Amino acid sequence: MRRDRLMLLDGGAPLSLATAWFPVDIANACPRLSQAGPIAAGTTRYVARVTGRSPVRGTDVVTVRLATDTEAELLQRDGPLAVAVVLHTASDEEGRALVVEEGISPSGLWEQMDNYPMGGGN
Repeated sequence: MRRDRLMLLDGGAPLSLATAWFPVDIANACPRLSQAGPIAAGTTRYVARVTGRSPVRGTDVVTVRLATDTEAELLQRDGPLAVAVVLHTASDEEGRALVVEEGISPSGLWEQMDNYPMGGGN
């Protein structure tokens, strides 16, 4: 099952596009996923409450590309438009995917920050 969302900034301007794909067993067990509009508790909590399966591992793959004409139009930007694409997979304790989500953000609105040790500590 596919779920599309357009996320907006506080002022109403588009922030990002998100497309989530749910496995058949999750989609069948969670009918609210097929309804338009946000799910008050959030999709992750809703899926966990209904199925008893919670995410224990997330994998994100980040790429950069040019937006399609449709993406640029939905994001209300002129092309060519560079976008960051985050492909996120959330898996349960058995390694089964609960959701795969693609988030697309204009380059000027996307930022990634990593914080990690670099050795050399005493």
